[in-house]
Amino acid sequence: MASVFIEFSGDAIPRLGLLADKAERPADVLDEIGAFLDTDVTLRFMKEQTPEGVKWQQSEAAKDRGGLTLTDKRNLAGSITHNVVGDTLEHGLGEEYAAIHHFGGRTGRNKATLLPARPIVGIGALQANEIDDIISDWLV
Repeated sequence: MASVFIEFSGDAIPRLGLLADKAERPADVLDEIGAFLDTDVTLRFMKEQTPEGVKWQQSEAAKDRGGLTLTDKRNLAGSITHNVVGDTLEHGLGEEYAAIHHFGGRTGRNKATLLPARPIVGIGALQANEIDDIISDWLV
């Protein structure tokens, strides 16, 4: 059986202890990630973009009123929230109707209206890079 031995000296032992302590209590970094995602979604509502930066299909309501898609009364954008429970981050929208806008589908009387998918929450490359930076900073 092969073995590997690593000898630590200097500042390594206290730093490894700090890393182990932080890993047991991830709530702070998860909350920071959640706050970033909240801000990211808010900004993307203003740009009408998916997490990947793809422009949403403009809604008929936005065309009629000369406004932004999914932001008539800002209820949906205002419902962005995150919650940290133990070592789990929950992030999303608090409005019941968020899913139909995110995934698209048939809605309305007799399901007569087809809404296109306009992904609102999610992790694209930009978000993944920022989350990686947040975690790296947290570990230092």
